[in-house]
Amino acid sequence: MTKKICFAGLVSETNLGDVVILKATEHLYKDALPTGAEVDFTRLDIKAQSSSPAAFFKLKIAVMDFFRLNTRNTKINKLINDSKQEYRKHLHGTDLIVVVGGGLIKYKYQRFFIYLVALIEVAEALNIPIVFNSVGVEGYDSDDFRCQMLKKSLNKPIVKSITTRDDIDLLQNAYMLSGNRVRTAKASDPAVYADEVYRVGKQASKVIGIGLIRGGIFRDNNIDLSPDELTEFYSLLITALEQSSMPYQLFTNGLPADTELVAGIQARLGRKQLDVVVPQTDRQLVETIATFSVVIAARLHANIIAYALNVPSVGLVWNDKLKMFGQDIGYPDRFVQPGQITAKQVVATALDARDKGYAQSQWAEYKGSVKQHIGKITSQFIAGEL
Repeated sequence: MTKKICFAGLVSETNLGDVVILKATEHLYKDALPTGAEVDFTRLDIKAQSSSPAAFFKLKIAVMDFFRLNTRNTKINKLINDSKQEYRKHLHGTDLIVVVGGGLIKYKYQRFFIYLVALIEVAEALNIPIVFNSVGVEGYDSDDFRCQMLKKSLNKPIVKSITTRDDIDLLQNAYMLSGNRVRTAKASDPAVYADEVYRVGKQASKVIGIGLIRGGIFRDNNIDLSPDELTEFYSLLITALEQSSMPYQLFTNGLPADTELVAGIQARLGRKQLDVVVPQTDRQLVETIATFSVVIAARLHANIIAYALNVPSVGLVWNDKLKMFGQDIGYPDRFVQPGQITAKQVVATALDARDKGYAQSQWAEYKGSVKQHIGKITSQFIAGEL
């Protein structure tokens, strides 16, 4: 009898790093299945929701607003129910749900806690085991009801396994109840296999890749670096490279917002136009990074894809997940915070990283952790032991 695995993730993201995660997870699961296993595969976009609010719901919110009642819980419950309706349509007949990864276990901004609560509730109702693959864990607050909703869902018996690419301590000691910690483990992000998934290799090059990011992301994560200061940093970085006659290329991970500082950088440099590569597909993103000798970037997956391709990188830290990635791969000194280090120092760090590369035995060992865990999950799945 043919079984069905559904890969749930950010299917339609313009941040192409999330699409790389999805395809890499699919690739690793398919590769781990035994020869001849009869398994079909589907995808679920966790952002999928039913159509706009019904007239009755709009009226209910209007009445609550009129009487100055708190509508927060009502709105959240509506979003959860909308998501559940969509998920149910896709998940009937599914035998395993794999949440493919990305920075999903968080609640402060974006709606990921809503999607995960809804997905786990549907999995529970339909009795479909669900596993979380190399997810990011960001923040915890025992007094925040959103965080506690998420915690309650993650501890349900239908959740069979959670691996994280970063904060295993926070996952085990804050989110998980003591009896459920055995379900958790640390594993590399699946995008470390981007080289294998896309069959793309590092090219001989002297070009330095500079990955841009939106101006407000540092302050959104409680780091005191304004958009103007980040614009100045990028301008000084380009100036330092040009003064040393080093070729460079600006690029993004595909998000339109990540080009918002370009006009300001051009103005500071006195340029009419700067060349920025904005990939339109996940493959274009991987192929772009493969053309660099070293990468300087703030987006985590620009760094992870570079790692997959054996291209050294310097991470610009706006979130602890970048620091933790640097620590996990053995190069914490290559992950720095603008405002605490000069542009010239960043260039020096990048050139040093380019000269030294990665220790290949450690590179292979770190990559293999996600493949090892997926191998365990697929074996249990085929044996009917999940």
